[in-house]
Amino acid sequence: MKIKKKYRILCLILAVAVLGVGIGYVLSRGDWWFYLEQTFRIYSEPDLKIPLRDETSREWTLAELMQAEGVTVSKLLMLVNSSHPLPVGYEAELEEYGGALMHPLMIAPYIALKDAVYQRTGVKIYVSSDYRTREEQESILAESEDGVAAQIGCSEHEAGMALDVYAPYHAGMEFLKSEAGREVNRICCEYGYVIRYPHGKEDVTGIAYEPWHLRYVGAPHAKIMADSGLTLEEYIEYLTPETWYESGEYLILRTEKNTVSMPAEWETCSISPDNTGYTIITVKR
Repeated sequence: MKIKKKYRILCLILAVAVLGVGIGYVLSRGDWWFYLEQTFRIYSEPDLKIPLRDETSREWTLAELMQAEGVTVSKLLMLVNSSHPLPVGYEAELEEYGGALMHPLMIAPYIALKDAVYQRTGVKIYVSSDYRTREEQESILAESEDGVAAQIGCSEHEAGMALDVYAPYHAGMEFLKSEAGREVNRICCEYGYVIRYPHGKEDVTGIAYEPWHLRYVGAPHAKIMADSGLTLEEYIEYLTPETWYESGEYLILRTEKNTVSMPAEWETCSISPDNTGYTIITVKR
C-alpha cells in the first residue's frame, strides 16, 4: 500500500512538473501567448452612438465643403481589395520618409508609433515594403509561389496607404516573436493604423493573418475597428448610409449625397471616398 501511495505521489509530482514546464514554455514564447490572446479576445460593440440632432446645423454641398477651411480631402478610408480595385486613373499621393514612400498624412503617426514601440521595448521597427507601382505589384504577383499576392490594382501598397514593417531578425510571421512586433499589433490603433488582415478574419479579407501589414485609416476609425474586431470591409458596411454617428469628440457620416447637413462648428473635418460609392466624412468637434 505504501509503495502504491508513493507511486501515486510521484506521478502527481511528475504531472505537475510537466504541466509547469509546459506553461513556462508557452509563456516564454511570446508569439504563442499573443496568438492565445488574439484567439480568445472578447471584443466590444463599436463605439458609435446616434448623436442628438444639432438644431444649428448648416447645409453644404460636398464641393463647397471640400474647399472650406479646416477640411482635409484624402482617400485614406478607401476600401482596396479584390472586389474593390483602385479606381481607373488612380494616382497615389506620396511623400518620402526614411526612404519609404507613403501618404503624407501617415508620416507623423508612423513616427509616433515607431518611437512609442522603441520606448516600450527598446527595439526599433523598420519599413520593408511601402508604395508599389503597378509594375512592381505585377512582378511580385508573378514571383508569388503560393498565389497569395494581391492582383494588379487590388493592393493597398499600390494605393500608397500601407506599410509592411519588421524588427531586426524578425520579419513576416517571425515579427510576432519580437516584443516590438507584438507591441505594434497591440498599440498601432492608437496612432491611426490597423492590422489590415487580422487573425481569424481570413474569410472576410480573403488574406491570411499578416501581423506586419499596417494600413492607415486615421482617428477615430482605427481605434473603433480594433476595439470591436472589425476589418475595414466590416466597418464600412457597419456604417448605415446617411446616418451620423458619434464617437467621443468625433462625428462620422457615410453618404452618397452631394449635399450634407453639417454641425455649425467644428475643429477639423476629413473627407474620403470609401470606394464603394459612398463618401465618409469625419468631423472633430
